[in-house]
Amino acid sequence: MTVFSYKFGSTLSILYIAIRLSTANLSPITDCDEVFNYWEPLHFILYGTGMQTWEYAPQYALRTYAYLLPIAGWAKCLQFLLEFFPTSSLIRQQLFNLLLLQSSSLSTQLLSNNDIIVDDKPLLFAILRSSLTILSCYSELSFLSSIHDTISPTLAHWTAFCSFTAAGNFHASPALLPSSTVMILWRVSAANQLRGCDGYAILWGLVAVLAVGWPFCAVLFVSTGLWALWKAARSLELKKNDSSSTAIRCRSMVHVLIRTAVHAIIVQAFVMMIDYYYYGKIVSPIWNIFVYNATAGGDELYGVEPLSYYVKNLLLNFNFVGLLGILSLPILVGRKLLASSFPRIELFRGDAYYSSGTTSDSLKLLMLIPMYIWMAIVFPRPHKEERFLFPIYPMLGFGASIALEEIMILSMHVLSLVRSKKSTTSCPNKLKFLGLLLLSPFAVISISRSFALHHNYSAPLDLYQYFYYHHILSKDMAPALQSNKVTYICTAGEWYRFPSSFFLPPNTQLGFLKSSFSGQLPQPYTEYGSKQKSLEIQQCAFNDVNKEEMDRYVDIQQCSYVVELVSTSDAGDGEEETPECLQYMNSDRSGDWTRVATFKYLDAMKTNAIHRILYIPFQRKSKAKYKGYNLYSVSRSR
Repeated sequence: MTVFSYKFGSTLSILYIAIRLSTANLSPITDCDEVFNYWEPLHFILYGTGMQTWEYAPQYALRTYAYLLPIAGWAKCLQFLLEFFPTSSLIRQQLFNLLLLQSSSLSTQLLSNNDIIVDDKPLLFAILRSSLTILSCYSELSFLSSIHDTISPTLAHWTAFCSFTAAGNFHASPALLPSSTVMILWRVSAANQLRGCDGYAILWGLVAVLAVGWPFCAVLFVSTGLWALWKAARSLELKKNDSSSTAIRCRSMVHVLIRTAVHAIIVQAFVMMIDYYYYGKIVSPIWNIFVYNATAGGDELYGVEPLSYYVKNLLLNFNFVGLLGILSLPILVGRKLLASSFPRIELFRGDAYYSSGTTSDSLKLLMLIPMYIWMAIVFPRPHKEERFLFPIYPMLGFGASIALEEIMILSMHVLSLVRSKKSTTSCPNKLKFLGLLLLSPFAVISISRSFALHHNYSAPLDLYQYFYYHHILSKDMAPALQSNKVTYICTAGEWYRFPSSFFLPPNTQLGFLKSSFSGQLPQPYTEYGSKQKSLEIQQCAFNDVNKEEMDRYVDIQQCSYVVELVSTSDAGDGEEETPECLQYMNSDRSGDWTRVATFKYLDAMKTNAIHRILYIPFQRKSKAKYKGYNLYSVSRSR
């Protein structure tokens, strides 16, 4: 095993995982769907509480619990393991500091206090995000190793460089989202297909389509199935005059189809059994979500964006590498067409430079085609989300490497024709390092973008983590546990930045104050979860048209804590409207509200574009403007 091998366990793979793992919890949660549609149901499975969205209501059943069950099982194992370490143990403190990459006096007090017995949910949350990152790393390394062994080591190194430094992968890897999981499963499927294991490649595709609960990703695996059928038809070297050749090829193709059908039935059976347990009835969420989006146009209810939305996101997350990735197929196909049209012109063949042949070019096309199918289907849709791009992130990095190879080889060949002819045997090695050198400026930009995401937008995670330990150590915690009284931490317009109930202590619940948002908000799970019996207890209705339900809101007098984003300049200076939560607190005659903590959150309106997009240390203090992401507590007269 060489130093530059991507096989699991190699020096390079260990370094790759270590760096990815160290940054897993630096990434902010950028999508409220990740919290309310996945982290919250997971919290319900583990602790019996959480916020329920309408997609999990029994009358709609658009989400499958099968997607969450594997990580829930892993979380149960982690809970069991953490019980072996006393709360004050040095091992637990070091694990906390390592994964959360920060330490506060409150967390240190909790971890050193043997009298306080409570699940350390923020630590569990951090371990789970790190676990998702490890899974993503495993899929990356499998994909890179397959490229290295079957196509080109140089392409593998360039793809690794693009993937490792991309800002998109920085926040996609630890995300608990179907699109992120599909990205992982596509890499594993592609790795198997490159190595000729078509059965496993199709199986992983079936898991992505049926078990993740996102049936639209099936288009990413169409080429996988067609390639397997094509190989089955050509698998036997038969003589042309063999009369049984057609029948044998047909039987090989039928075998692939039957094997795929059997695997699909088995996967779907397990999924439906899991959903039957949680919904209390036979239901198919993947069918429900497909029908909802295909016939009702339901996704348009949650925001419509122009095509430029995706262009901007690709440039932010991949910059020039993203552009190269999108151009890769036209460049590759263009060179192949020129080579076939002018076979005698070495300029288009590049025989002295290309380490790949016809088979490798076919594999390149096989890896790139799904990206264009996905873009053709997703880009025209009115409702656009950054997470919809996650599945094509691996193809962008690989495509950029192919485009760079084609451009560089063409350029080097032209130079060799202009200059006196010399030996070209060392060109592949020079090509490898020259490519990495050319990609380095774009890698620096991507890394700067990742740092900017962390420094600019991590305040919600920091604040709720602070709140968790602050409330546990407060004098109000013990009486609340004894009386079973619910403590509300409330917010208005900042509800979508809530990082999940993993940051809420026992008997604490998120409360919504009426804000300018006029859509449907989640409501607390009942003990029956998504079963029909929950409808008998829940007084608050769900709807599938994003209509505002007024019974979701609480009164400010019910709140013990409030979270609000406030300008660092006095909110009453007339420049900005007073934040909604401050208006509520000012109207609360029975409470005395005080600020407990504040964290910096970028003021995008007052910060220039370059410092908003990238982390540039120079002049940052004067150029980057911040608001305060504030936590308030109340003292009420009795």
